[in-house]
Amino acid sequence: MAKPEDYSQRKADLAGWPVTIISYRLEGVYHTTIENTDPGAWVVKAEGADKQAAESKAMKDAEALLAKAKKNPPPTGCRSVPGF
Repeated sequence: MAKPEDYSQRKADLAGWPVTIISYRLEGVYHTTIENTDPGAWVVKAEGADKQAAESKAMKDAEALLAKAKKNPPPTGCRSVPGF
């Protein structure tokens, strides 16, 4: 069974949303996953011949999806959401 190589993880901001970008190589193919940092759900996954191609495709797709998402403030008086 192959093991992931060239693993990297970093935080970024796409379309006003905090995301985590995870990339790695598995059997010669680069894989990139972009996750919404809070609540931690993945947004997109992409593959490419090299790291730059996989990340570029994933970032383009994620930015398009996240730009459509609405940020709604919590209900008035809500204290369970951090930052409010």
